[in-house]
Amino acid sequence: FVPLMLSAAFSPNLPVLRPWISQKRTNLPVHIISRPTMPHPAMAGHSLTTGLQAMHASLAFGALINPQAMDDAVAAVWQSFNALPVTHHCMFEACLAVAAFVVWIFFFESLHFAFPFVLDSRLDGQPPRGALRGFAADLHKTTVPAFTYLASIALWHHFGLGMLLFGSRPAWFGEPSFLRVVTEVSIGVFLYDLFFYPFHMAFHRLGPPRWKSLHTRHHRWARTEDAAHNAVETVQNSYADAGIQVFINICVQQISPWGFKHPLSRALHNLMVTYLLTEAHSGYDLPFMSHRLFPRVLGGPVRHEAHHQSGAIYYHQFFTYLDDFFGFTPANALKLARLKQSQK
Repeated sequence: FVPLMLSAAFSPNLPVLRPWISQKRTNLPVHIISRPTMPHPAMAGHSLTTGLQAMHASLAFGALINPQAMDDAVAAVWQSFNALPVTHHCMFEACLAVAAFVVWIFFFESLHFAFPFVLDSRLDGQPPRGALRGFAADLHKTTVPAFTYLASIALWHHFGLGMLLFGSRPAWFGEPSFLRVVTEVSIGVFLYDLFFYPFHMAFHRLGPPRWKSLHTRHHRWARTEDAAHNAVETVQNSYADAGIQVFINICVQQISPWGFKHPLSRALHNLMVTYLLTEAHSGYDLPFMSHRLFPRVLGGPVRHEAHHQSGAIYYHQFFTYLDDFFGFTPANALKLARLKQSQK
């Protein structure tokens, strides 16, 4: 939450994304949107982004010049983590993921109450529509996903499916190095996004209507509201859609160059993935967000909001490389739409 505290010191001049609203008044298909204009942010916002990028670079540099200090810091975190009895419970990781989703959703949906100037950074230029209703009038939007997920994981453990599919994990883990934690978390986030990509693309482009319908619930907001998303829409999925994502996450949690992914890395992975997913559905473009810190590498809320408003572009959850490689971009989608119109 340090970036949030720092962001209170400035009023960012960030892009406003309204293409789907204006294009509903044109002859182009409603669900084709153009690339949003991305003006340069205000100096203070740019400074915050640059400062956070420098922080990441300094951590990497510190690991190179003094790896022992970084390893000692990670070891201290691991000792505190390992000393908590709850972290050894089979349901700990699932409960951590649910708690993290609750925190991230509440964080983004309440942000404008604490710092009204962030409304300037809404992707549609409007105040959030129905913010925090998932904690009040629309309580089912938070409780139903949480209950079904936790119940499913409890059944997973009850029937020993993890043991059947992946075998047993070591009963004891030593202190991990900084390199190990960073590598395992990075690989996990990268593979989660990569493995879900073909499913996500297929939900929109391939297969029979019944298959595609498994993903339609997640796009309900964009079909019914002319407004950017609220963070709670992150967890609005059909059981099959959510099940695919959860199973992929379980699988990538088994992958490590060290043979077994360290428990600390697994916990941090859950925090990172839940944050990135919630950020992508937040409806904001703020200077501390992933696409600002790692431009052209991570797509962030700007690309994912464009995906929800179109459905024909940007199938990555986090990254950008496959969408750019395959041409699933607004420019190509617009060309295809105009070509189809010209052939009528």
